Amino acid sequence: MSTVNAAGRLRRGTTTPDLIADTLRDEILRGVVAPGQALRQEELAERFGVSRLPVRDALLRLEAQGLVHVYPNRGAFVISLTSNEVREVYEMRILLEGDILERAVPRMTGDDWRRIDAAHAESVRSANGPEWVEGDWAFHRALYAPADRPRQLATIEQLRGTVARYWTVRDALPSRSAEWLADHDAIVEACRARSSVAARRRLGDHLHRAMEAVLARMAEDAAGG
Repeated sequence: MSTVNAAGRLRRGTTTPDLIADTLRDEILRGVVAPGQALRQEELAERFGVSRLPVRDALLRLEAQGLVHVYPNRGAFVISLTSNEVREVYEMRILLEGDILERAVPRMTGDDWRRIDAAHAESVRSANGPEWVEGDWAFHRALYAPADRPRQLATIEQLRGTVARYWTVRDALPSRSAEWLADHDAIVEACRARSSVAARRRLGDHLHRAMEAVLARMAEDAAGG
Protein backbone atom coordinates (compact mmCIF):
# COMPACT_ATOMS: atom_id res chain seq x y z
CA MET A 1 0.00 0.00 0.00
CA SER A 2 1.19 3.56 -0.64
CA THR A 3 2.81 5.16 2.39
CA VAL A 4 5.04 8.02 3.48
CA ASN A 5 8.25 7.03 5.25
CA ALA A 6 9.66 8.58 8.41
CA ALA A 7 11.75 11.07 6.45
CA GLY A 8 8.64 12.40 4.77
CA ARG A 9 9.55 11.00 1.35
CA LEU A 10 7.02 9.00 -0.60
CA ARG A 11 8.04 5.44 -1.33
CA ARG A 12 8.40 4.34 -4.94
CA GLY A 13 5.10 4.45 -6.78
CA THR A 14 3.39 6.68 -4.22
CA THR A 15 3.61 10.07 -5.92
CA THR A 16 -0.08 10.80 -5.55
CA PRO A 17 -1.32 14.26 -4.52
CA ASP A 18 -3.70 12.70 -1.99
CA LEU A 19 -0.88 11.18 0.04
CA ILE A 20 1.06 14.44 0.07
CA ALA A 21 -2.09 16.37 1.01
CA ASP A 22 -2.90 13.91 3.82
CA THR A 23 0.60 14.28 5.29
CA LEU A 24 0.52 18.08 5.17
CA ARG A 25 -3.04 18.18 6.50
CA ASP A 26 -1.99 16.12 9.52
CA GLU A 27 0.95 18.45 10.17
CA ILE A 28 -1.25 21.55 9.91
CA LEU A 29 -3.84 20.10 12.28
CA ARG A 30 -1.16 19.11 14.81
CA GLY A 31 0.44 22.55 14.68
CA VAL A 32 3.70 21.30 13.17
CA VAL A 33 3.12 23.80 10.37
CA ALA A 34 2.11 27.17 11.81
CA PRO A 35 -0.64 29.53 10.58
CA GLY A 36 0.74 31.89 7.97
CA GLN A 37 3.68 29.62 7.15
CA ALA A 38 4.64 29.31 3.49
CA LEU A 39 4.44 25.91 1.81
CA ARG A 40 7.00 26.11 -0.99
CA GLN A 41 6.48 23.75 -3.89
CA GLU A 42 10.18 23.21 -4.60
CA GLU A 43 10.94 22.37 -0.96
CA LEU A 44 7.99 20.00 -0.70
CA ALA A 45 8.90 18.33 -4.00
CA GLU A 46 12.40 17.66 -2.67
CA ARG A 47 11.07 16.45 0.66
CA PHE A 48 8.65 13.97 -0.87
CA GLY A 49 10.90 13.01 -3.77
CA VAL A 50 8.43 14.00 -6.47
CA SER A 51 8.03 16.63 -9.17
CA ARG A 52 6.26 19.89 -8.44
CA LEU A 53 3.07 18.85 -10.26
CA PRO A 54 1.70 16.45 -7.59
CA VAL A 55 2.74 18.96 -4.92
CA ARG A 56 0.74 21.69 -6.66
CA ASP A 57 -2.27 19.37 -6.89
CA ALA A 58 -1.92 18.51 -3.19
CA LEU A 59 -1.87 22.19 -2.24
CA LEU A 60 -5.02 22.79 -4.29
CA ARG A 61 -6.70 19.94 -2.38
CA LEU A 62 -5.72 21.57 0.90
CA GLU A 63 -7.09 24.89 -0.35
CA ALA A 64 -10.41 23.19 -1.15
CA GLN A 65 -10.43 21.85 2.42
CA GLY A 66 -9.97 25.35 3.83
CA LEU A 67 -6.49 24.73 5.25
CA VAL A 68 -4.29 26.79 2.94
CA HIS A 69 -4.64 29.64 0.49
CA VAL A 70 -2.83 29.52 -2.84
CA TYR A 71 -1.93 32.97 -4.18
CA PRO A 72 -0.99 33.39 -7.86
CA ASN A 73 2.72 34.17 -8.22
CA ARG A 74 3.21 34.04 -4.42
CA GLY A 75 2.65 30.43 -3.46
CA ALA A 76 0.68 28.66 -0.75
CA PHE A 77 0.30 29.70 2.88
CA VAL A 78 -1.39 28.02 5.83
CA ILE A 79 -4.56 29.95 6.65
CA SER A 80 -4.40 32.14 9.74
CA LEU A 81 -7.60 33.53 11.24
CA THR A 82 -8.39 36.31 13.70
CA SER A 83 -10.90 35.68 16.47
CA ASN A 84 -13.49 37.69 14.52
CA GLU A 85 -12.93 35.50 11.47
CA VAL A 86 -13.28 32.34 13.57
CA ARG A 87 -16.57 33.68 14.93
CA GLU A 88 -17.74 34.46 11.39
CA VAL A 89 -16.88 30.95 10.19
CA TYR A 90 -18.80 29.38 13.06
CA GLU A 91 -21.82 31.60 12.50
CA MET A 92 -21.83 30.55 8.84
CA ARG A 93 -21.54 26.92 9.90
CA ILE A 94 -24.46 27.24 12.30
CA LEU A 95 -26.65 28.55 9.46
CA LEU A 96 -25.52 26.09 6.79
CA GLU A 97 -25.33 22.99 8.98
CA GLY A 98 -28.60 23.77 10.70
CA ASP A 99 -30.30 24.15 7.33
CA ILE A 100 -28.90 20.95 5.85
CA LEU A 101 -29.76 18.92 8.96
CA GLU A 102 -33.31 20.26 8.99
CA ARG A 103 -33.65 19.17 5.35
CA ALA A 104 -32.08 15.78 6.06
CA VAL A 105 -34.17 14.65 9.04
CA PRO A 106 -37.46 13.90 7.22
CA ARG A 107 -35.56 12.04 4.49
CA MET A 108 -33.62 9.66 6.74
CA THR A 109 -34.21 6.02 5.75
CA GLY A 110 -33.26 2.74 7.38
CA ASP A 111 -30.06 2.63 5.31
CA ASP A 112 -29.24 6.19 6.37
CA TRP A 113 -29.71 5.24 10.00
CA ARG A 114 -27.36 2.28 9.68
CA ARG A 115 -24.70 4.67 8.38
CA ILE A 116 -25.49 7.28 11.05
CA ASP A 117 -25.34 4.73 13.87
CA ALA A 118 -22.04 3.32 12.59
CA ALA A 119 -20.52 6.81 12.30
CA HIS A 120 -21.88 7.74 15.73
CA ALA A 121 -20.25 4.67 17.29
CA GLU A 122 -16.97 5.42 15.53
CA SER A 123 -17.00 9.02 16.76
CA VAL A 124 -17.29 7.71 20.31
CA ARG A 125 -14.47 5.21 19.78
CA SER A 126 -12.10 7.84 18.36
CA ALA A 127 -13.11 10.64 20.74
CA ASN A 128 -9.86 10.82 22.70
CA GLY A 129 -7.49 9.68 19.97
CA PRO A 130 -5.67 11.20 17.00
CA GLU A 131 -8.51 10.28 14.61
CA TRP A 132 -11.17 12.25 16.45
CA VAL A 133 -11.39 15.03 13.84
CA GLU A 134 -12.10 12.50 11.08
CA GLY A 135 -14.54 10.61 13.30
CA ASP A 136 -16.42 13.79 14.16
CA TRP A 137 -16.73 14.81 10.52
CA ALA A 138 -17.84 11.31 9.46
CA PHE A 139 -20.64 11.54 12.03
CA HIS A 140 -21.81 14.96 10.89
CA ARG A 141 -21.51 14.00 7.22
CA ALA A 142 -23.68 10.92 7.80
CA LEU A 143 -26.35 13.13 9.38
CA TYR A 144 -26.30 15.64 6.53
CA ALA A 145 -26.05 13.22 3.58
CA PRO A 146 -29.79 12.42 3.32
CA ALA A 147 -30.46 16.06 2.39
CA ASP A 148 -28.72 15.36 -0.94
CA ARG A 149 -27.10 18.82 -1.09
CA PRO A 150 -23.56 18.10 -2.36
CA ARG A 151 -22.56 21.73 -2.94
CA GLN A 152 -23.78 22.79 0.48
CA LEU A 153 -21.99 19.82 2.05
CA ALA A 154 -18.74 20.73 0.26
CA THR A 155 -19.00 24.31 1.55
CA ILE A 156 -19.55 23.03 5.08
CA GLU A 157 -16.51 20.76 4.82
CA GLN A 158 -14.36 23.68 3.68
CA LEU A 159 -15.55 25.87 6.56
CA ARG A 160 -14.82 23.05 9.01
CA GLY A 161 -11.32 22.72 7.58
CA THR A 162 -10.69 26.42 8.04
CA VAL A 163 -11.09 26.15 11.83
CA ALA A 164 -10.01 22.52 12.31
CA ARG A 165 -6.46 23.30 13.45
CA TYR A 166 -7.84 25.46 16.25
CA TRP A 167 -9.56 22.36 17.69
CA THR A 168 -6.43 20.24 17.79
CA VAL A 169 -3.65 22.66 18.70
CA ARG A 170 -3.61 23.08 22.49
CA ASP A 171 -6.43 20.56 22.77
CA ALA A 172 -9.24 23.10 22.43
CA LEU A 173 -12.01 20.53 21.92
CA PRO A 174 -10.71 16.99 22.60
CA SER A 175 -10.45 17.87 26.29
CA ARG A 176 -14.22 18.47 26.21
CA SER A 177 -15.02 15.14 24.54
CA ALA A 178 -17.62 14.08 27.13
CA GLU A 179 -19.54 17.31 26.52
CA TRP A 180 -19.55 17.13 22.75
CA LEU A 181 -20.34 13.41 22.70
CA ALA A 182 -23.37 14.20 24.86
CA ASP A 183 -24.28 16.83 22.25
CA HIS A 184 -24.03 14.17 19.54
CA ASP A 185 -26.35 11.90 21.52
CA ALA A 186 -28.89 14.72 21.85
CA ILE A 187 -28.74 15.51 18.13
CA VAL A 188 -29.25 11.85 17.21
CA GLU A 189 -32.17 11.59 19.65
CA ALA A 190 -33.91 14.56 18.01
CA CYS A 191 -33.27 13.19 14.52
CA ARG A 192 -34.62 9.77 15.47
CA ALA A 193 -37.75 11.46 16.81
CA ARG A 194 -38.10 13.17 13.41
CA SER A 195 -37.98 16.58 15.08
CA SER A 196 -36.16 18.74 12.55
CA VAL A 197 -36.53 21.88 14.64
CA ALA A 198 -35.14 20.28 17.80
CA ALA A 199 -32.28 18.69 15.87
CA ARG A 200 -31.34 22.02 14.34
CA ARG A 201 -31.49 23.75 17.73
CA ARG A 202 -29.29 21.13 19.40
CA LEU A 203 -26.79 21.25 16.56
CA GLY A 204 -26.66 25.05 16.81
CA ASP A 205 -25.99 24.82 20.55
CA HIS A 206 -23.25 22.24 19.88
CA LEU A 207 -21.49 24.45 17.32
CA HIS A 208 -21.85 27.53 19.51
CA ARG A 209 -20.15 25.74 22.42
CA ALA A 210 -17.36 24.62 20.09
CA MET A 211 -16.89 28.21 18.92
CA GLU A 212 -16.68 29.52 22.47
CA ALA A 213 -14.09 26.85 23.38
CA VAL A 214 -11.91 27.76 20.40
CA LEU A 215 -12.20 31.51 21.05
CA ALA A 216 -11.28 30.98 24.71
CA ARG A 217 -8.12 29.09 23.73
CA MET A 218 -7.23 31.77 21.19
CA ALA A 219 -7.61 34.43 23.90
CA GLU A 220 -5.32 32.42 26.18
CA ASP A 221 -2.73 32.19 23.42
CA ALA A 222 -2.92 35.93 22.77
CA ALA A 223 -2.40 36.57 26.49
CA GLY A 224 0.58 34.23 26.56
CA GLY A 225 -1.23 31.55 28.54
